[in-house]
Amino acid sequence: MTAPAPAASLPPGFIALHGNRIETLLDTVAGWLEQHPLAPLESEVILVQSNGMAEWVKMAIARRAGVCAAAAVQLPARFQWQTYRQVLGRAQVPARSPLDKTALAWRLMRLLPEVLAEPGFAPVAGYLAEDDPGRRFQLALRIADLYDQYQVHRPDWLDTWGEGREELLDAGRIATPLPEDQRWQAQLWQRVLDELEPQQRALTRPQLHDRVLATLEATAEDTALRPAAALPRRVVLFGMTHVPLPTLQLLAALSRHAQVLLAIPNPCRFHWADILDGREWLRITRRRHPLREGRELQDVGLDAMHLHAHPLLAAWGRQARDFVRQLDAFDDAEQTRARFPLARIDLFDDDQDTHDVAQPTLLVQVQRHIRDLTPLAEHPHPPVPAEDRSIVFHLAHSPVRELEILYDQLLALLARPPGDKPLRPRDIVVMVPSIDDFAPAIRAVFGQYGRHDPRHIPFD
Repeated sequence: MTAPAPAASLPPGFIALHGNRIETLLDTVAGWLEQHPLAPLESEVILVQSNGMAEWVKMAIARRAGVCAAAAVQLPARFQWQTYRQVLGRAQVPARSPLDKTALAWRLMRLLPEVLAEPGFAPVAGYLAEDDPGRRFQLALRIADLYDQYQVHRPDWLDTWGEGREELLDAGRIATPLPEDQRWQAQLWQRVLDELEPQQRALTRPQLHDRVLATLEATAEDTALRPAAALPRRVVLFGMTHVPLPTLQLLAALSRHAQVLLAIPNPCRFHWADILDGREWLRITRRRHPLREGRELQDVGLDAMHLHAHPLLAAWGRQARDFVRQLDAFDDAEQTRARFPLARIDLFDDDQDTHDVAQPTLLVQVQRHIRDLTPLAEHPHPPVPAEDRSIVFHLAHSPVRELEILYDQLLALLARPPGDKPLRPRDIVVMVPSIDDFAPAIRAVFGQYGRHDPRHIPFD
């Protein structure tokens, strides 16, 4: 085993790892952190997409290293605001934005009754016709959450609305008018901004973001001006299938001062940005992944794409496609290979990496076909054994019945794990379209047995 590098030798730069298995990505990242440790009292900054992923990452690192300590695992939005304070100084950037979601919700709670009679607010006025304070606060929370998402993902829309233009900008910066029933969003945002003092308006995320990028760019070459003492020396972004463009811009700017390591789940080893509608907005000269069989799919009509790509990837991959393609603008793979001693930066598995090479399960076959961008016409069709339960469909007439079927299936899986490998509740994740809609049914079905009952399945 190679001895770990000294804590002081941590060159800055931008490293993007792609792989189709999250376990492989984690092993590679954990190995890199072990070989290039920070100083004993430094915290490892790790960005994840959810609190559930944060817990999984910490437990996985602890299983590998024996302990997970001094790890600041956090969400990107919180990290961004902390970085703004580190770069511009705590005196210029407060601990919280004046338009944070909670503060904004109370501001909207007060503003909503004032705007109901104004033109364009009919959709909101209809919802609040009964003048119920509880209903108004519920709506204020939802609108505040919406504006909070805009601040992270679409600051360009908010900038446009703040200038008094009721428009939406697309990926090509082409403006289209807001639909009539949505213009209240722009008008309400203008009212929010009108209440802020000039120094408060300068503290909104879009304005701070531009200042931070300019500062990081200006100080990259001048060591006397660098805010390096406050910035983390390494930032790891792990397991995210979508990162807002402002976050990517910030990480790219930080990479001139710190080491930025991204571990990106990517289902396909080939360039697949051109298999979906909207590909004309993602024309970028630099391309990380090779073409399958050397074919430029941007020249193939979408009506014929089923002959060249996997339909599941085309149907479900839009958000991940947009992110991976955006990342190409910041990711120079050749420079990464030249600067950092990594054996591989493309961590896609091979057929021999799976344990059931002789007779792969149906799930493994589908994963391989997506990984290799194999169209349906080229799929081999080996028979699926009756005992293969890797992909199963159930039909149910209600959410409660869905959960009852799921509960029975999980009990059976835990009693008789596939392949006779130990299976624990923490190894299982259940995904639903809207967790809020299913929460009462989950509590009713999974909470019916106490902790000491053998039928109890822990859930959260």
